[in-house]
Amino acid sequence: MKIALVHDHLVGKGGAERVFQYLCEEFSDADIYTVAYNPKGTYDAFLNFKIHTTWLNKFVQSMESFRWSFPIATYVMQAIDLKDYDIVLSSSTTVAKYVKIPNGIHICYCYMPARALWQSESYFGESIKGKIMKIFLSYFKKRDFNAAQKVDEFIAISNMTKEYIYSFYKRESQVIYSPIDLTKFSPKGTKKNHFLIVSRLERWKKIDFAIEAFNKLGLLLRIIGTGTDEMRLKEMSKSNISFIGLVNDEELAKEYSEASAVIFTPFLEYGLIPLEANACGTPVICLGKGGIIETMIPLNNNDKNKKPTAVFFYEQTADALTESIRNFDPADFNATDLVKHASEWGVPVFKANIRNYINTKVKKLHT
Repeated sequence: MKIALVHDHLVGKGGAERVFQYLCEEFSDADIYTVAYNPKGTYDAFLNFKIHTTWLNKFVQSMESFRWSFPIATYVMQAIDLKDYDIVLSSSTTVAKYVKIPNGIHICYCYMPARALWQSESYFGESIKGKIMKIFLSYFKKRDFNAAQKVDEFIAISNMTKEYIYSFYKRESQVIYSPIDLTKFSPKGTKKNHFLIVSRLERWKKIDFAIEAFNKLGLLLRIIGTGTDEMRLKEMSKSNISFIGLVNDEELAKEYSEASAVIFTPFLEYGLIPLEANACGTPVICLGKGGIIETMIPLNNNDKNKKPTAVFFYEQTADALTESIRNFDPADFNATDLVKHASEWGVPVFKANIRNYINTKVKKLHT
């Protein structure tokens, strides 16, 4: 059985790239394809694999350049020759699902239907890219829908993603939750008196209202990550807020472990960061909507058998977050319980689930 793995791009560090790394490890004999690969921009683990790129690799070496290339990248992805593969497993939010598989089965592990198309207003805001995309939005939505119809099977990362796949693509899917690496994320160091945000610094991640809250509270906040919204966020931050930039996994585990709590602001279909925080013995203060309700257990959940992992707030506003921070008490959480909860989301379970899923599809192919 010949397998190909396909990912949108490998020029950044995010949850999707983490998951694709685990897929590459599990299917180590597979050929790997992506639009572009920047070894310095993504995780070092990909240095262990041979990665096939496209001609766009010369021009796409960052998240920002990939966003500008998105319309072209859909056509470039279609041109990749995958006729010799029995199974193609695409790992996709944007363009990986566009690949053509004339002879084999195409299984798409879908993080989310492309936000730039299906949630364009919240994704782009009033930016120039958003105004340009709006002109062509109808056309590219149609292309995205048609590409989804050519996928044989969808796997969703959460029930929320499952609902979006059906809503936008009219396709059913099976849920296999994304994992966290428990060998990398575990308690390290002692607690300190500050809070932590770990995120790509993009407008749709909604970091700005967290900065407004901490400007008001005067509490210490550390922010890990980079992105196109970094300069604006720095300009609006007071001296109690520190921007750390990118860190390696060892440093990230230490940052998680030392924080009083991790602040998680976006409305997302899933979110690996809250689980990584729990794995390091740290609770989360997060928006209690979307996929987060599938992975986090809120304080005061009325079930004595469910130990809390997070404090929820329900509006993406500085006031709502401020109230949650003021009511947050570290004594309400037990580090052992947090680590135990995170252990249910480990990589070995994920790899076994994906392997079993594909084996089942292969058996059906030969019966």
